[in-house]
Amino acid sequence: MAIEGKNSDLFRRLRLYGLGFLIGMLIVSMVYKGKGCQMPGSLKMEKLGWQKLQYTKHAECRMDCRHITEADIREILGTGAVAGSGKVNYDKSDVHHKPYPTYAVEGVTKKGKNLRIVIDDVDTISKVVTTIDLGMEKDSCDCK
Repeated sequence: MAIEGKNSDLFRRLRLYGLGFLIGMLIVSMVYKGKGCQMPGSLKMEKLGWQKLQYTKHAECRMDCRHITEADIREILGTGAVAGSGKVNYDKSDVHHKPYPTYAVEGVTKKGKNLRIVIDDVDTISKVVTTIDLGMEKDSCDCK
């Protein structure tokens, strides 16, 4: 039972539009089935965590002075199968730095250390430039 006049054409178009929309949704759901989306910060953390870690002399000096271990850094970065507690702080990062972008990764270890790790993203290497214990009130390190 169709409505006569202008409305019948409108209803026919809405039904066709609805059918096309449903078919499109089915196709999209089949194409993207099982694929999740990630935010850019979590993608960068995943990349930094899986790359080989290298430490600059400055970073090693700071780690020694501030009692930060490689295990603490790996925990923040989430290297291996376990996701880390760290997040990229883009306010403290310089993603346009030349020759390599620099990322400030912040997180809290299981021991309660609140750390910031500054990393250069060098091709397939995460080069730790420096480490900062954000919980320390006074820094007495004399690293050059």
